[in-house]
Amino acid sequence: MNHSLPPDEPGPTTPNSLWVTTTPAQLLDDAAPASPHPKRKPQAAGLTPEAHTWLARLPPRYQPLATARRHPHIINLLSEAWKKPADLPAHFRELMLSSRPGRRAGFQFEVLTELADLQAMAELVQKGENP
Repeated sequence: MNHSLPPDEPGPTTPNSLWVTTTPAQLLDDAAPASPHPKRKPQAAGLTPEAHTWLARLPPRYQPLATARRHPHIINLLSEAWKKPADLPAHFRELMLSSRPGRRAGFQFEVLTELADLQAMAELVQKGENP
């Protein structure tokens, strides 16, 4: 049985008054995030100006804000990689499947979800479709 929302009810893809309309820069602070890993050095730098611009240009549904807060170096890398769409699949494979030696804890679920969404968006753009 399919229970859809009435047309006047906001749904997952329907904008509503609860949506926040802020820029990524307003949601992020450039302070180095604290690392939950005692052996890991804290992040040395925040987002580059290019990464801030790239984030702001992404559709809000695809803006990886948790990733930007926790792993600004990844957002800096992706903002550069986005300029060469043909290279994006390799960048995402490297991010998602570590080939580095040793046991890896992996990304937090929220970060992993954002990266998967960005990967899906990149695939749509490469096919010439709107995300």
